[in-house]
Amino acid sequence: VSVIIGFKAYKPLVERFGRPCVVAGFEEAQILAGIGEILRELAQDDAAACSVYPVVSAEGNPTARAVIAEVFDVADAAWRALGTIPASGLVLKDAFREFDAAERFELPELPGCEAPGCRCGEVISGRALPTECSLFGSSCTPRSPVGPCMVSSEGTCAAYYKYERPRRARAGT
Repeated sequence: VSVIIGFKAYKPLVERFGRPCVVAGFEEAQILAGIGEILRELAQDDAAACSVYPVVSAEGNPTARAVIAEVFDVADAAWRALGTIPASGLVLKDAFREFDAAERFELPELPGCEAPGCRCGEVISGRALPTECSLFGSSCTPRSPVGPCMVSSEGTCAAYYKYERPRRARAGT
């Protein structure tokens, strides 16, 4: 996403919250560079939106952004565990509706299916730790995920399960 929209898109968040926003890659060196940049900005009280990932520029990819603007309109979108967030999604413009699979194949709109007891929404929004969810590590594991936080290896709960759980076990906590 950041390759397309550019790191400048995060500037309103920096201005609103006064915290650094650094785009980094997925490799260890990139993650460390991102953390280093965040720490540098915090130490110098100089919050900014920037990138330590060479493929992400300030402006992003103007050609891709132009195509997206031509084909899609911004719309409210329903997000698993978070509910509907205004202006957070895209829908095809009327001129491209014939390519909308949901309309073309008359697919029914599926209702949300949040599992009782799942606290992914709170975990995603930073209001709870994965271990504060009663399903974490018992009925919700990477092999048997209940919520979206455990589904992907990049999910918060899956990462916590892989790295924090063994660390706590070694420490006896």
